[in-house]
Amino acid sequence: MAKGKRWEIPTRRWWVAAILAAVSMFGWLAWHATDAAATLDRLQAAHASAAQVHDSILQLQAEVRRTVQLALATGEEAWLVKHAEAESSLRDSIADLQAPGVADAGSLREASNALDALSRIEARAMALLAEGRQEAGLALVTGPEYDAGIAALYRAIRAFDDGRHDWLLSQSLGLTRHELVSLSGALLLFAAAITAWMFLISQLQREKAVLRREIEARGRAEEGLRRAQKMELLGQLAGTVAHDVDGILSAVAGYSALARRASDSAARWRALAGLDRAVRQGRGLTSNLLSLVRHEQAVRRPVELGALLRATEAWLAPLLPANIALQLCLARDGESWLEADPVSLQQALMNLALNARDAMPEGGILRLSLVDSGETADAPDSQQSRNACIVVSDTGRGMDAATLAMAREPLFSTKPEGSGTGLGLPSVERVVAAHGGRFELDSTPGEGTQARIYLPVPAGDAPPSTSHVVVQVLSTDAYTARLLADALKDKGFEVSIVDRWDSRSPGMSRAGLVLIDWRGEPGEALAALQDLRDTGVAKPVILLMDVGSPSSSAEFEDQLAGLAWVVSRSVPLGELAQLARRLVAGHEVGRAA
Repeated sequence: MAKGKRWEIPTRRWWVAAILAAVSMFGWLAWHATDAAATLDRLQAAHASAAQVHDSILQLQAEVRRTVQLALATGEEAWLVKHAEAESSLRDSIADLQAPGVADAGSLREASNALDALSRIEARAMALLAEGRQEAGLALVTGPEYDAGIAALYRAIRAFDDGRHDWLLSQSLGLTRHELVSLSGALLLFAAAITAWMFLISQLQREKAVLRREIEARGRAEEGLRRAQKMELLGQLAGTVAHDVDGILSAVAGYSALARRASDSAARWRALAGLDRAVRQGRGLTSNLLSLVRHEQAVRRPVELGALLRATEAWLAPLLPANIALQLCLARDGESWLEADPVSLQQALMNLALNARDAMPEGGILRLSLVDSGETADAPDSQQSRNACIVVSDTGRGMDAATLAMAREPLFSTKPEGSGTGLGLPSVERVVAAHGGRFELDSTPGEGTQARIYLPVPAGDAPPSTSHVVVQVLSTDAYTARLLADALKDKGFEVSIVDRWDSRSPGMSRAGLVLIDWRGEPGEALAALQDLRDTGVAKPVILLMDVGSPSSSAEFEDQLAGLAWVVSRSVPLGELAQLARRLVAGHEVGRAA
């Protein structure tokens, strides 16, 4: 293991190595291309210059011979001048060939000697011309000695030409060798770059795998934390639950006895209504307990924040000592509906409230408030059309600035060792963020702490008019159907009750909303709703089911998305009627809730 550690190279260094190798390779290739182009240009220029000088020498050689012969033949001084100019130009052209590598020293000496020999012959011929012996002078520049000098000069020029070709060939071979060396270097740099990038990709893949494992481990740890928090909360609620169950059972027994002793139908009806309330209270209690311990994916459904705070108050009240006063303040106008996971939100509120309780060992006031964000001091601006703010405040010891700065850190706790996990506030912050909200915490030493949860609430949740809106209630249980109808009529709806499903009935086409108390198999409900949508009916549908029961799985609720709003059968009738009112106002078809 230590050996593996020793050879580990940080990813940042692999990045640097890969980038440097790639830059070096491209830089080397760019330099090679530039240098090769410059060398080729020099060779082409040297070749063109040498060819030009070669042609010039041949022309000047012929011009020297021609002008000296004409000067001697005609005796005119003008030809002598032209001859002198041609000879001077010829000597200059030969000197131009003295560039390194173009002509060797022997060829230069041979050319100079041949030109000197020709000059001596021409000087003797000019002397004879001056003595009046023109024919003798002409014979010298046309004779074999002069021809031998011309031939020697021509051989020297050929030697220049051969030297030029040899020089160009050597330069070309040098360029080729330089090309091979440069390409070899480029290939080495390319191999280094590929190796560095391969190691970098391998390192990134390893780090990605490590990160994935860490994320999975963190997810498992968070899930375990949520379960532990639920179990801790259940432990604290055990005494309260036992007391509530005992009260419910006493109510059931009492109302049953009243029903048996009732002398008329009205008394029997009142006893049955009381019995129903007790049963619904018990069902709500067991539903809440099941929601705390079940491990399925959180399911979102329509939640009214005021009702959520009232339920939290009911859960919290038995857990507070006598010296702590619990206050509920619903200062926000109207109802505040949003799609949320009520279990996680209520658990977050319980965490905050229990923290507030623990911060007041000498007693104080614990306040649960629901306000508009603008009514809360220093509330941040929000881009949502409306913002509801849940405030959990206490009058306890409070926290100083250093403690407040650390309060949200995981595993940080101000409670005595063994009595706090330090995970409550991070859990609250995670739940709030999952609902698109924000969590703020303020505290003053000696005055208390205020926790604020900002949640986006869609605008337009004012109670809509429900007059002349027909709700078709489908239930095979007459008693349940009448209860649902009465609750809806209290909100101004017109109600039509049917006891069997018919998606093509006249009542179905006339209804503005359909409320189904489904007691059959989930698959049959899915088929019936799909049949309703296939007929072109787009009206909202509320499906009452035992949410959380074995027959109501998360997969089944996902399949109902877009077909109906799935609501627990234990929902309070007032909240059910409020949901119906909102659906009619917004004419929303449905979602899996």
